[in-house]
Parts: sequence; C-alpha cells; structure tokens
Amino acid sequence: MSQNISSYNPAKYPQYQQLPQYQQMQNGQIQNPNFSAVTNAASPIADNGVVQNNPLLSAAASTPENPLTFLAAAGISSASLMAINNFINNPLQTKNYDDTFFKKIETFVDKYASNPKAQNILNKLDNFGNSIKNTANKSEILRTLFNKPGVGGSTVQSQAAGAKGHLANRAIETMNKYKKHYKKINGSEFKEFDAILNKAGKESYKYYDEIMNTIKNSSADLKTVMGSRPWWGFGLVKNKVSLQEILNKDLLIKNYKTAGKSLGQKTAGYLMRGIECLTNGMFSGKGQVLIQALMIAQSVNEASKAEKGEKFSTFMASFAELMAFLATMGIQMRIVNHLAGLKHIGMSKENVQKLHEAIEKANQAAKAGNHAEYARQLNIIDKLKDVSKKTKTAGNTPIKWYQKPIKAIGNLINYGRIKETIKPLKTSKFATNMAKIPYGLKIGFGYAGRVALLMAAIIPVFSGIAKKASYAIFGKPTKTLEKQKQMEEQSAAQVQDGKPLQPEQTQSSPAPQAQQPQTYQQPAQPGSLYQQLNNKYNNPAGAQSISSPAQAATTMRTPEQDAGITRSYIPNPILGVENTITPTINHTAQIDAILRQADFAEAQAQRFL
Repeated sequence: MSQNISSYNPAKYPQYQQLPQYQQMQNGQIQNPNFSAVTNAASPIADNGVVQNNPLLSAAASTPENPLTFLAAAGISSASLMAINNFINNPLQTKNYDDTFFKKIETFVDKYASNPKAQNILNKLDNFGNSIKNTANKSEILRTLFNKPGVGGSTVQSQAAGAKGHLANRAIETMNKYKKHYKKINGSEFKEFDAILNKAGKESYKYYDEIMNTIKNSSADLKTVMGSRPWWGFGLVKNKVSLQEILNKDLLIKNYKTAGKSLGQKTAGYLMRGIECLTNGMFSGKGQVLIQALMIAQSVNEASKAEKGEKFSTFMASFAELMAFLATMGIQMRIVNHLAGLKHIGMSKENVQKLHEAIEKANQAAKAGNHAEYARQLNIIDKLKDVSKKTKTAGNTPIKWYQKPIKAIGNLINYGRIKETIKPLKTSKFATNMAKIPYGLKIGFGYAGRVALLMAAIIPVFSGIAKKASYAIFGKPTKTLEKQKQMEEQSAAQVQDGKPLQPEQTQSSPAPQAQQPQTYQQPAQPGSLYQQLNNKYNNPAGAQSISSPAQAATTMRTPEQDAGITRSYIPNPILGVENTITPTINHTAQIDAILRQADFAEAQAQRFL
C-alpha cells in the first residue's frame, strides 16, 4: 500500500489535491499515516534501560549516520594504534629492560619517592590497605569473597588472569613461531619448547611461571625478532615477535603485581598496563587492536551527532565508556569468579582447592566410564562440601543462618559452570546421550545467566565510572544529552499515544496557520462503514473528518463511485479493483487512487476508534 501511495501522480486526479491530508503529505507533515507511528518511533531496544546503561548494547542499537565515515574512522584508528604498538614494542623486542624507556621512568620516580614526605604518604596508604585486609579477615563472607573464588572455563580463566593470561598466550604464540622459523632456516625440528607447548595447550594461564622459566633458560637467541603477515592484516600488517619482548613484559607485570616493589617499579609497571588499556595490543597482540578501532569509530559516530562545541567532550565520554569494557575485562571475570565463590562459605581455602581437584577427577572418570572412580570422587566431593555439622569438621566451619542466603546467591551464579559441574557417567550410548540433555541445558542456562549479569550489572558500573571521569576532565556535553533525552521522551510519548511523529518546528520558522477547511461529506451510502463512522464522530471536539478547502457545494466523487461500486469495508490492497472502471484511464493509476482513498479511510477509522 505504501508503495502505491509513493507512486501516486496528483496531476491525474486534481480533486484529491484539495484534501488537507494530501496537502500535509506534500508538505512533509505526514509521510505514511498508517505506519509512521512505528517507523519513526525510537527503537524499543534502544529505549530499554539495560541497553542505555550498557555501552556495548547501546552502540549496537545505534546506527552510523554516515557508514563511510564510520569505516574511515575505524581504518585510521586501527592503523594509528598499530603504529603506536610498533613504536613501543620495538625497544622491548631488541633491548634489555635496563636500556628501555621504562627503566628511565623507574629511576626518575624512585629518585623523588625517597623524599620523607613521599615516604610518609606511601606508609599511610600501606596501613590503610592492611586495615582493610584485617577487617575482611574477621568476616567469613568477606574471607570467602576475596580468597575462595570459583573456577570458570578456559576462556574465562584466561581473561581473569589479566595481563598474565594475555602474555602467556602471546608467549605460546611466539614459541611456536620460533619452532617454524628454526625449521625453515636449519631444516630440522626445534624441540626445546615442546614440553611446555604440549603441557600448556589451551590453558596457558595455569603454566605462566613455567612458560617464563622455559624462555629464560632457552638456548635460543632471545634478541631475534621474527615477523609474519597474519590473515587479518590483508598482507599489509607485519606482526613481529621476540622472546626478549616476552621477558621484558613479564618484568613489567611483576613490577606492579608483586608486593615489595619500589614506587618507581610500580610506576613503570602501571605505565605499561595503561598503555595496554589505550592501545589494547601490548599484551594481547595486534588482533585485538581491530576491536578497539571499531570502538573508536563508534565514538566518532557519537561525536558527529553532538551539538556544536560539545563534539570533543562527547567523543571522549563515549571512548572512555567503551574502553572501560576492554580495560577492565580481567577484573570483570574475576568479579564473576569471586561472586560464584560465595557458594564456598564455611569451607576452608584448602578444601576449596581439593573440591576443584575432585570435580576434575570425577569428570575424567565420567568421560572414561570408570564407575568405581566416579563413585569414589562423588563421595569425596560430598564430604568436602559438608558445612552442616554443628562442630568444625575437616577444616570446614558450620554456616550461620544469615550466611545461607549469601551461599544461595553463590550457588545461583555458579550454576552450570563447566569446571564445577559434574558430568554424567558414560554408560550405554542411549543412556549417556539422554543424560547429556539436562547437563547441556544446565551449562547453557548458567552461561546465559552470567552473561546477563555482566551486561546488566557489572559492565555498566565500570563504564559509568569512566564516563563520569571523562565528564570531570573534558566537560559534560549538556546540550547534546538534553537533546537526546527530549528525543527519547518524544518518541516514547508518540509510541504510547499511537500517533505518528511530527517533525520539530523551530522557533525561527513557526508553522503557518492553516485555513479552517470546510467539511466534505461522501454521498450517503447505506451500509458504508466509513460513512457511518464519519457521521457519528464528525461533530465531537477533537474528531477530524476528511475535509477540503473547496466550496461546500462541490460534491467530489471518487473513481470508485463513478464506477458504481459501493463498499461496506476497506478494500483489500492486494486484490485491487474487480472491474475495469473507465477504458480511457490508465488502470494502474486508477487502482492507485482507490488504494489511496482506502489508506486515508483506514487512518480516519483508527482515529475514530
């Protein structure tokens, strides 16, 4: 129907141009009376509170005003980030740590940190941190929250390991490249890394220290820099690696993670961590840069929609909000792990470790179909989890009544974690397949629930903090935010009322006062639904009938009436006209005119009802 309306030629039917609805359509006030209330309405996804609070969902719900600009911004951003990564990585790949810029930063800060005033401030910070730890240790709930985390899958655990997890993956990738390089040059296998490569597999985060010790003790030339052109670079990007780079970054990670380091060492380490947050390629590799480039392009898109004078602050707020997601990925995974660990309330830290080992052995026995071992491990698991006895047993402490709801929350968040869910025992093929159905559903529902928790509660917290920090530094784009809020409120109101959205009218261009039209009545047609509704609702205030500025004495007849067709229903736009009306008039145009009449009749009926 809308296609017929858009193709209507008013020159062939001048009488219809006098109807005010057609005049409004020609002036751009009504685009499609049937569907404008839907098509112009704000997206229900974008209006959802969860989406608005989540930078990822909010970005996905918005569309770029100019796709070419969006792609250009993404391309320029990725190229710039890769150039920055190369600039910072080059000295780390070829030099010892003492010869790098980070060592100079360390020395500079330590020089001023030796000042008595600085030492006094550092001591107060240490005392404050120790007081928090002492307070937490007095509460079983807090002890569990901080010291007894749950265990997620390989991907979750790798992310939860943070910089160490990323660097462990990078080290495995580098050692594999050394193997290929050695074989290509010397024609023989390089087996020095085989033991750790076979051991680490997909869970390299577990063997971080062994990986670093293997590289330190390697006889290979650690200063050798090798490069390859990965598929995602389309032949334009050369991804270079070296074992020396891995060792230097390992030292920088220890500088900010290990207790007892000097302020200069911690500054150098956190500087490297900050650069990783801004470029996302120092520990994670250049492949992650592409994701960040899309986020920068999205921030450029947001800035393009901002009011004049607020584009930079809008860009920085959007960029901070999106980058908080990437920069705090490891923290987010750790929060989920620690919340899931609340199920261990009452258990000792040693028993929690034993529990994880017993579950792993039970799953191995289930896969192998070992009934005896499976039953033995289940018995061990039950004893380790027992916190119901009144006296302290096997290291566990009986939980109190107020701890039970907290433990239930931990069980809910931990629901369906693949590392902490016992697999069904392998028996006959049919029985095993049937048992896998509830097991698979449990894993799936648990995974979906934790993703929802991240999206709705955890990510918005970090993104909100980052956005507020950006507002404090670069200013708050007040006009832009107010405009967005007004548009959202207008969209919500229009959708709620079921009315088509009207374009904004600025104060500088007031809407012209329309001449009061004379009412046009269709000829009386007994049984006509349209005529009955028009007669019934023509007089009440607020009701609107089809009207025309033409003289009241002029009776306008439609082509359908001229053909002697009387309807008591809205004509079906698919069927069109049943009979040829006038041979001299184009049949397609005639159908179009009738469909237009039906379209406006439907609009009027909707307003009446």
